[in-house]
Amino acid sequence: MTLNHGRVEVTVEAFHARVTLGVQDGVAEVCLTRPQQHNGLDWSMIEGLLSAQRRLVELTREGGGDIGAVVLSGEGESFCAGLDMKSIMSEPQRMPSLLEADEAGVNPVQRLALGWREAGVPVIAALQGHVYGGGLQIALGADIRVVSPDARLALLEIAWGLVPDMGISVTASHMRDDVLLELAWTGREVGGQEAQTLGLATRLAEDPRATALEMASTMAFRSPKAVAAARELFSRAPTLSRRERLALEARLQRGLIEDLGPL
Repeated sequence: MTLNHGRVEVTVEAFHARVTLGVQDGVAEVCLTRPQQHNGLDWSMIEGLLSAQRRLVELTREGGGDIGAVVLSGEGESFCAGLDMKSIMSEPQRMPSLLEADEAGVNPVQRLALGWREAGVPVIAALQGHVYGGGLQIALGADIRVVSPDARLALLEIAWGLVPDMGISVTASHMRDDVLLELAWTGREVGGQEAQTLGLATRLAEDPRATALEMASTMAFRSPKAVAAARELFSRAPTLSRRERLALEARLQRGLIEDLGPL
C-alpha cells in the first residue's frame, strides 16, 4: 500500500494483519496494530513481528542507506500488554517451537527483542499505556525508549510462574541486577518517571511517538559510519580493559577521519 503525505510517498507493508512497516524520509516505523487488545502478543502478532524484522533487515542491507533509523510503536492506548495467554494456550502444540534456537543460538521469542539490532541502525521504541511482560522485553531490544509519564511498565511473567526470557539477559545488561530481580520476582508496575530512574526508559515525553519520530529523523541524516562506530564503541567498551577501550576509540576515530579525506 502506498500513501501520499504532501509530496512524500510512504510505502506501507502489512504482516499477518498485526504489524505494519512504513518508510518515510529515511525513517522506518514498525507499528503493532491490534489496539483493541492493547497489542497483546498472539500467534499472528509474533509471526508479524518476526516477518517485519526480516523485511526491515532486507531494506537496510539492500537500500544503500535509505533507512537511517527505526521507530517501534503501538497503535491505540498501549504499546504492548505482553502475551495474550488465552490465544497462545489455544495452540499448546506450537509452544515448544518458541524455545527452539536457530544457528545463532537465538530462539523466536528472544528474536522478538534482539532482532531489531540486526537492522544496523538506531531503533527507538515509543511507549505508552500498558508495556507489560513481552511488550517491555521487546522495547528493551530497542536502543532508546521514549516513555509517556503515565505509562505502566512491568515484568509480569512471574504471575504465570515464568521467568522473563526474551533476551533480557542481554538487552537489560545495563541495569542493576537487584533492580531486575525485584521487578522479575514481584511483577510490580512502575510509571514512566520511575522507569527512567531505573534505566528502563531513556526519556519521558507526553507524545512518545512524535518525540521518537523527531529523534529518528535527526539520526537518519547523521553519518551512518559514525552512528555505527558509536554503537560499536559503547557496546564493546564494558567488556574491555581501560587500555583496550582507549585503543578502540582511537581506531574507530581514525577510520572515520580517513573517510573524510583531505581536510
